[in-house]
Amino acid sequence: MKTGYAMNTITLTGVMCAAVLSATCLNGAEIKESSMTPEEVIAGFEKRADAVIRAEAGKPLVRATKKPPLSAGRGDYVRGYSYSIVAFAARCLYLSEKNDEANAALVENAQYYLDNPLAICDRDSFHWHADIVLRLLEMYGPKGSVKAGLITKQTEAKVLEPMWIYTKKCSWLGKTEYKKTRTWNVFSSENHHAMDFTCHWHFSKYAKDRPEYRDLKCDDGSTLQQQYAAWNDYIVEYCKERARRGLCVEMRSDGYNSTLIKGFYNFYDFGDERLKKAAGMFLDMYFAYWAEEQIMGHMGGGASRIKGKNAFVQSRNHGNAVLAWLYFEIGEQPEINGHDVGALTSSYRPPAVVADIARDTEGRGTYEIRQRVQGLGYQGHTFPHMDKPDQKPNQFRTDGGGILRYSYCTPAFILGTPMTESRPASDWVAISSQSRWQGVIFQGEGDPRIVPVPRAKDNSVAFNQFWSVQSKGSLITQKLEANKGAAEMMVWMSEKGLNKPVREDDIVFVEAPGAYAAMRVSKGDFKLTDEVFKGTKEEGTSFSSPPGHVMILSDEYAPVILEVMWKKEIKSFDAFKAKVKASKPQMDGKVVKYKTIYGDELTLDTSYKQKPTINGEPVNYAPKKVFDSPFLNADYDTGVVTISKGQRKKVLDFRNAEAQVKPGEVQ
Repeated sequence: MKTGYAMNTITLTGVMCAAVLSATCLNGAEIKESSMTPEEVIAGFEKRADAVIRAEAGKPLVRATKKPPLSAGRGDYVRGYSYSIVAFAARCLYLSEKNDEANAALVENAQYYLDNPLAICDRDSFHWHADIVLRLLEMYGPKGSVKAGLITKQTEAKVLEPMWIYTKKCSWLGKTEYKKTRTWNVFSSENHHAMDFTCHWHFSKYAKDRPEYRDLKCDDGSTLQQQYAAWNDYIVEYCKERARRGLCVEMRSDGYNSTLIKGFYNFYDFGDERLKKAAGMFLDMYFAYWAEEQIMGHMGGGASRIKGKNAFVQSRNHGNAVLAWLYFEIGEQPEINGHDVGALTSSYRPPAVVADIARDTEGRGTYEIRQRVQGLGYQGHTFPHMDKPDQKPNQFRTDGGGILRYSYCTPAFILGTPMTESRPASDWVAISSQSRWQGVIFQGEGDPRIVPVPRAKDNSVAFNQFWSVQSKGSLITQKLEANKGAAEMMVWMSEKGLNKPVREDDIVFVEAPGAYAAMRVSKGDFKLTDEVFKGTKEEGTSFSSPPGHVMILSDEYAPVILEVMWKKEIKSFDAFKAKVKASKPQMDGKVVKYKTIYGDELTLDTSYKQKPTINGEPVNYAPKKVFDSPFLNADYDTGVVTISKGQRKKVLDFRNAEAQVKPGEVQ
């Protein structure tokens, strides 16, 4: 049954193009054969995954460079090297070619860590790829489920050696406690924590009954059998809690979120029935969360940990872009990368309802998204090594997250912000407040966007930079005095995909393919420049912002107002300009009062004392729903999540760790 494609058309760059076109393209983020049903799109996964792997057929191993330590006292930074090894091995084993070379490469990688033990517990190297090695053992090892024996017993024995060291030192049963912490104690950052427990669960599962490991003890005195049982319970509870209280602390962070989930494919494919169900629902929830707040694969909405150049453009070769291609045929075929071997070779598939949400930008219409997110808590030790049981983890409060993510979505743009109270930086766990992002992404070529945020002084990382209030396509935001590492307030506009901005008195106007936007400050002046921001290092590489136009405020604490409207909702650019000019901000003491072009009354207290208001009501940072949109819904603290679009619906009941579909409804 074909549903959900409104009028069987998709709006692209302001022109209605027939959906039966073989491809429609926006900056490489294309939707191919858009007349396919969601079921047909999902069914094409095997073909797409096979094409990614076969594109590398016959090629020799090209090792990525081993890089020096990221800081003193650490092991070498060899994540890329290990990813190049496991990607090569996965391709060879999948195609049954160069099997001797694949075994040799896996042994070489393991021996490197045995020879350089500091790299084993370093958070930026070993656990990034170890889950993929365990997956390859499950599929191609001596007792492999796909092609047994392609990985030899000798290779198996060698690659398990550094894994034992990692789990022995870095896994202790106290990490698995969830009755008091409810899984909201996070060791290192969110994605590192997930990669850590992914490896411990899988190694203990794989090795617990092997004669050479079953009687050994981890540093806390526990056996692998005890580790396996404890991590099973913990991971199921972890999945439930993300349905109850909020999915990603590292909000809408493309790279970090795709890294967070990569080990969950192993839970789904190799876990017991209870874990498989919990992980499958977690992934369903994640992809619905991703799907409803993106245009052609570009992620919108309020975010955190958007460091350096990532504030200005989203990578189309890594992160969620790869998954968008594999599952939904959005974008272009990627190259194989060790990071993505789990998704490429997993039996997990998103439900058709998620594919419908992801691909049908036009049919989704205009809607609002509200989400509760965890962020308040107590900052733990930021440790570069994972073997520190004496150091406190990040501890998130479980009585409320303190953040309301709000987005306004149309077929032409997504504008969103994380609305927070004005709090000192010490109230937030740093991964929540680090490099927060807000702004608008537009449909159109070149990843067009507008980003109103205080620039990081080092052009990479700042904390707790701003607070904001938003209703529909209208946003007011102000730099916080309680920031850490923030420089001047700026509004960055991409050069690609947007017309050259024009200043008319105290307002800057710009046109996107399907929308108009306007920016102004409530007091003081600003300059409009073409400045490029250059960084020194971001994970070992220098960077600079793409070409763009920048508003820099003379008063760094002056509130910025951003208005965005879909072209279909107004007659012309001139009409939009007139509407914006007629909506003038007023100051009532320290409070900005502003009637938006949508007719809403917004206030923002520039002294930070009062909560912002929307139509007279203070912003509620703890609404009754943890997910609230036409497509993804769940009441706070229930663990029951509904994904729906049209006649398709899937209910995820995490309380029972199983999915439920109501009679007569299509998944």
